[in-house]
Amino acid sequence: MATNIEFESDTLGDILQNHKNLQVPINQRSYAWQKEHVADLLKDLNAAITKSTNEYFLGAIIVVPENGDISVYDGQQRLATTTILIAAIRDYFYKSNDRATADAVANDFLQTTDRRSHELKPHLKLNVDDNQFFVDRILRPPDDTTRKNVRPDPNKESHHLIEQAASSAAEHVRAITTTLPAADAAQLLHRWLDFLSAGARVIWVEVADEQTAYRIFETMNDRGLKLSAADLLKNFLYATSGSRKEEVVQRWQSMVATLESLGREDGDVVDYIRYFWITTHGHTRVNDLFDEIKNEVTSEATAFQFASLLENRSGDYAAILTSSHEAWSTYHQEVRATISTLRYLGVSQIRPLLLAAFGKLPKGEIENLFRLAVNWSVRFLVAGTPSGTLEGYYSRTSKAISEGTITDVAGISRELAPVLPSDETFESAFKTVSVATASLARYYLRRLQIQADGNHEPQYTPNEGTAVTLEHILPQRPGQEWQHIPPEVAKAQYNRLGNQALLAGSVNSRLGNVGFAVKKEALSVSPFSLTSQTAAKADWGLPEINERQAELAKFAVAAWPLT
Repeated sequence: MATNIEFESDTLGDILQNHKNLQVPINQRSYAWQKEHVADLLKDLNAAITKSTNEYFLGAIIVVPENGDISVYDGQQRLATTTILIAAIRDYFYKSNDRATADAVANDFLQTTDRRSHELKPHLKLNVDDNQFFVDRILRPPDDTTRKNVRPDPNKESHHLIEQAASSAAEHVRAITTTLPAADAAQLLHRWLDFLSAGARVIWVEVADEQTAYRIFETMNDRGLKLSAADLLKNFLYATSGSRKEEVVQRWQSMVATLESLGREDGDVVDYIRYFWITTHGHTRVNDLFDEIKNEVTSEATAFQFASLLENRSGDYAAILTSSHEAWSTYHQEVRATISTLRYLGVSQIRPLLLAAFGKLPKGEIENLFRLAVNWSVRFLVAGTPSGTLEGYYSRTSKAISEGTITDVAGISRELAPVLPSDETFESAFKTVSVATASLARYYLRRLQIQADGNHEPQYTPNEGTAVTLEHILPQRPGQEWQHIPPEVAKAQYNRLGNQALLAGSVNSRLGNVGFAVKKEALSVSPFSLTSQTAAKADWGLPEINERQAELAKFAVAAWPLT
């Protein structure tokens, strides 16, 4: 066990060769290098080797000797990517029928094989989320059955990134060898391996304990080697939790598992932690999140308490984003529909408010809140309310709900009143709104059709299961039939909602850029009244678009009411 901080000069290749017990601790992030990071490493190494540079410096590797293993606290991304590159070189020799060299490369750099069980023992073990996939996809030889059948977990972005890095490394090996005779290609790849062992230099920093590693790790991140707020927070909680570390780890992993069920986009750990923090602390930027939490979580007890809160509320967060969640089994079915609609709209600033309310307000108020959340979100989208302004109001309201100073939807409405678009403002904005996103335009027109029919369940209400598409009556690039419309006018009016109509998909695909006289036939027989009414127009241009959109705007005020 080291008694202080020790610095040594080393290389990535020698580390993988001579330290066959490297492991990424559970408190370290999963593999996170994007394609461009892998490309930069390969490009820099290639430049150094091509120019016969003796050395290329790749930063520091921070480690702690622990129970016979060496825990890597900083440098796992470089070590893992170097391992992926070496595995790609091993694969080249393997596929070139040079099995002896392939095995030698694997035994030197990648893994040893247990002589009794024949199991692979990786020189570098990744964290619990990544290690098995890393072993099966990277360390096993190309013809191994397990490797051929292994697939990334769709809910783990790190698996996708490992797969992507492996493809980039394999493509790089192909690119530098493809024009060379076999013997020259083999020599070039040996030069790469030699450079990794002699020239790819790092500073090996060995410290006595996790706390020291954390302090160095955080200092280096303060100097520009930025990690996500979630990585820093996780490391901080683990380092602060002392004797309760195992409990904190379990709670963190449980939280992550809950978030992963939401998928990559909605299950982002940083987003969730920030939204959760906002519910009790008000508006907080991502860049400030770690520092704010660190100032409050200062002991073993508070670290455990905070990790427990994160785990507990992650279930609530999953509920407000999942219409099928069991939490809604006793609520009105409209709640499930509104949750789906909110995700469909792509709004996220309102999530802290919904999360705060879900933990505090009674059932009836929650049902009303979700209904109004959709209406408010549509009004904000149409009126173009600045996201920064909106997030500030949502954050203050969320904090007030958590503190108990707002106890019902009426109070929420009063708090948001200064930014909520009035009926007059909303109708005015709706008259001119352009909607380029097809899914959003379809939603608006579906809801307007329901309002026009005066029935929440009309016979021909277009819904998600209906084969309905959008028809832009005035095409973006009009043909000869539209010569009376200047091209610049057509381009400007194309995405106006008044120029869009719902049609059956099969009908829409046959219309194309035909003139309005031909389109009228299809429009007139549509079961959707807001579509069929357009066929009553003698012609179609800017006046007709303005007139129709003004009619839609009147329906919009009633379709998405303020209360």
